[in-house]
Amino acid sequence: MKLYLFGMDFTVYITLLPIVFMMHDFEELIFLKPWLGRNREMLYQRFPTLARKILPHLDRLSTNAFALAVAEEFILLSVITYTAVLFEYYYVWFAALVAFTVHLLVHIGQWLVLRRYIPAIVTSLLSLPYCLYTLYLFCRESRIGPAEGLLWSAGGLILMVLNLFLAHRLGTRLDAWLSVTAAPRPVPARKSNQSLR
Repeated sequence: MKLYLFGMDFTVYITLLPIVFMMHDFEELIFLKPWLGRNREMLYQRFPTLARKILPHLDRLSTNAFALAVAEEFILLSVITYTAVLFEYYYVWFAALVAFTVHLLVHIGQWLVLRRYIPAIVTSLLSLPYCLYTLYLFCRESRIGPAEGLLWSAGGLILMVLNLFLAHRLGTRLDAWLSVTAAPRPVPARKSNQSLR
């Protein structure tokens, strides 16, 4: 099923997804740790139960670990995207686009609840029009039915949640590995010149 929209190959819209995803995750990657440092007390005051569950995990994840989690998600999304283009089978890609769109809507909801900058809102607001417009075009041109669309969307959301756990687990393992391999090693004592004589 080759899709053309307004005379333009839909491949352009499809291949933008990993790029838009990375732009969004760069904002999170760069600003999350400093933002948490400045807003920790507010989060514990306003959302004590949630903060007690989530913040210790985020504190344990280094920037390296978070970057690995983002890289894993980017690789998976890229494989899904370019497989869709190569085989002209777009439904798994559609599921990933729906999951990413929901992810952006969650960030926008967080921003509305907190009423302050969160490290994802700028790129969420910039990325959402691309996602919504591409979803609209895909649903219109591919003739995907409502039941089929909901089924693929549910699958994409389940995959997103499972992969989020996997990505964070990989990050945690990276931190554990780095703490062992990067730990300072004792320097052997040098023998004095007198003991050599």
